[in-house]
Amino acid sequence: MALQLLLLDVWGILASILVGALIYFLGGAFAVEYLILMFVFLIAGTAVTVMGKEKKESIGIYEYGRSWQNVLANGLVPIIAILLNMPHAYFGAIASITADKFSSEIGSLGGTPIFLGNLKPAKKGTSGAVTLMGTIAGLIGAEIIAISVYLLFPGVRMGHVLLLPFIGVVGSFADSVAGIFETQGIGNKATSNIAGAVCGAIMAELFFSMFR
Repeated sequence: MALQLLLLDVWGILASILVGALIYFLGGAFAVEYLILMFVFLIAGTAVTVMGKEKKESIGIYEYGRSWQNVLANGLVPIIAILLNMPHAYFGAIASITADKFSSEIGSLGGTPIFLGNLKPAKKGTSGAVTLMGTIAGLIGAEIIAISVYLLFPGVRMGHVLLLPFIGVVGSFADSVAGIFETQGIGNKATSNIAGAVCGAIMAELFFSMFR
């Protein structure tokens, strides 16, 4: 039942186990904390995915049985951050993928999406489009990660906690910008997710290093 709640197909479940194992075995002294933070993303992401399920189904944007590509797209950058011993980058990547998840899932429930490629209204679920509701939801999602980081990692400063939600939203917007290229046949949802996570990881590493 718990695995079903993650909304993954069989390969997605296997990929999630692999990602979790890599985070745990590569995480060193903070392996458990890194893994818990990823679980926070998974639980929160699952909650907003099933939110408004009937409405999403009615407009054809509810996703069933997400695959290994989706799992690896979300897990790749955090794992690289751990390999490079860059915890701030890990935080930024998780904040970004969480903000994107909240933005896309909650944003589809209300408001008119605006396509960033031409700033014109677009259909719900269009890659590269954003809504005000989605942006606010993304900020809330990244704030959940920021609070979790503060509770899990005692060395993190309050200033970083306040900055992380905004980094997450910028990462989410980077995902949406990459989505513009999706509509042109360049890349896909996975590459857009990776782009957003990379943006968040780099921003967190830079800004957290500047404001120690």
